[in-house]
Amino acid sequence: MAAFHADEDALANFSSDVGSLWCRSIDVLDRPPDSFTFLRDYVSPKVPCIIRNAIPRETSSSDGFLSLTLDDIIRRVGEDVQITVDVTPDGHGDAVRTVERCNSSQNIEMQKMFIRPHEQEMTLAEFRSLLISKQTDSINSGSSGNRDAESTDAARINACTTLDDHGNSVYPTTEAALQQNKRHNARVQNPVVYYSRQNDCLRTEMHSLFSTGLIPKSFTFAEEAFDTGPPDAINLWVGNERSVSSMHKDHYENLFYVCSGVCNAPADIPFMHEGEFETGAFYPCNGESDGLANASWTIVPDSNSKASKARWIEPDIKRYLDGGYSQKEFPLLSKSHPIKVFVSKGEMLYIPSLWLHRVTQTTETVGINYWYDMKFDSAHWCYFNFLQQLKRTEESNGTNT
Repeated sequence: MAAFHADEDALANFSSDVGSLWCRSIDVLDRPPDSFTFLRDYVSPKVPCIIRNAIPRETSSSDGFLSLTLDDIIRRVGEDVQITVDVTPDGHGDAVRTVERCNSSQNIEMQKMFIRPHEQEMTLAEFRSLLISKQTDSINSGSSGNRDAESTDAARINACTTLDDHGNSVYPTTEAALQQNKRHNARVQNPVVYYSRQNDCLRTEMHSLFSTGLIPKSFTFAEEAFDTGPPDAINLWVGNERSVSSMHKDHYENLFYVCSGVCNAPADIPFMHEGEFETGAFYPCNGESDGLANASWTIVPDSNSKASKARWIEPDIKRYLDGGYSQKEFPLLSKSHPIKVFVSKGEMLYIPSLWLHRVTQTTETVGINYWYDMKFDSAHWCYFNFLQQLKRTEESNGTNT
């Protein structure tokens, strides 16, 4: 039986069709649509939109919509509430990174791994203190010019660490650090913290806030359009311009209240160089006081990392848009369709299930994330799953398409 093969012309035509027929400018709605309009214009064709005035303001707010800051949250629930915070040395967690690791011969080698952030319990007051820590002097050595926060953090850490081919910091596993005596390198005075518990945290860990009734339990127009019941999870997100959510997809219909970022169509999945990687997590070593201040950072591989790999997108779409990759390195990225979306406070972004998206902030941001189950008994899922299986087949055959 002849194997299925998509040649360059077929891929180019597919990319052109997606760009001209599917990817389009993002509609901005002044008010929540009725369920029929939402289903017809956005849910069914699987295209994002921005919805204003989705959550009406409380009587004490001067805005025409719900406005909520971290300080507002602390005033409502108290500063002693315990939360689990994500921490990284440079703001890039849940991402593919180059890691120094010992091989079977105990020699140091470079390896790509999917690295999660370090998780640490702290109070809201402690989180607030870390979040507002100044970026200046975030590393004991190194300097930076007039760059954005993401570049500034990376530059200062890079001055103290091994770098990969793209100038990103390479962190050692704990074993490799001990072997190379690197435990005292790259001390980070102010690591990047953000609250991003994608486990229904608003109704569990932050139930004291949810129980105030300030935040809606669901949206009727969305629930009727999705036809999968109430939200499976409602998550609270708090961070600033130093934290980055790498390109990923969710198997949920996503309503995200207040955010900014970059979205790609799910049809782009064959072009995003997604792969399978062993997994691990950041870990701070020799930190002062809370264990984070002035700590050096290593990677702790998961015990079952080789058996249970994570499938993730390796290239950073922002670096690609900034011209940071050669055409030879990730040749298929040129066929993708990035759409930049800026969402202001009081606005809600609908991200269809399986849409690839990377999220950053321009300032301290509080986001409320509603996840509704997606429908798997649909042509959309079958289409996406076919594209992903095609990608895996092509990878196993050693081709680039």
